[in-house]
Amino acid sequence: MQKIIAVFFISVGLAAVSAPLFYHFYGNYKTKKLISRFEQCVSQEQKEDGEKQKKRENFGYSEDETLLSSVNVIGLIEIEALHLKYPIVEGTDSKQLSHGIGHILGTGAIGRKGNCVLAGHRGSRYGTYFKYLNRLSKGDTVKVTDKEGHAHYYEVDSWEVVDPYDNSIKAQREERELTLLTCEKKGTMRLIYHCSYKEGD
Repeated sequence: MQKIIAVFFISVGLAAVSAPLFYHFYGNYKTKKLISRFEQCVSQEQKEDGEKQKKRENFGYSEDETLLSSVNVIGLIEIEALHLKYPIVEGTDSKQLSHGIGHILGTGAIGRKGNCVLAGHRGSRYGTYFKYLNRLSKGDTVKVTDKEGHAHYYEVDSWEVVDPYDNSIKAQREERELTLLTCEKKGTMRLIYHCSYKEGD
């Protein structure tokens, strides 16, 4: 009987250790798959002008790629200071944010006039996302690549912690801006980073 109990507790312990590892590796798999697909589609669009619109609509996903077909990837975010590289998806519901960094609907487009607001989890079982966003410093560079493969560089100007219902962070102006958003104080507040546009290609 003691052996059965011992085996039971060992099995429970192994399951408890294995589950986080599974989610971690699965999250990395999804992220790498989306980034790879995004980069392939950008490369194809740059080489083939004839079918641009069609590729933009389905983003090159085949019908059997259920992991990717329901996710609208619109860009790629890279922050060298944080060793961060994630796909940018359209929308910020729980499903979208489990795949990457979400673009808040109604805010500026990547690299265009206006305030482009991107939101990410402060870490989850699927990945780190914006877990270390608070390590960014003034002057750090954020690189954002759009669907056409154009890279846009923003520079960190300032940061603040605001109420979760503070909609001023989504305010639109004529200048090209980037706002990064994640949770703070166990989800009761929001950590906001304001970035100004530097250059693009």
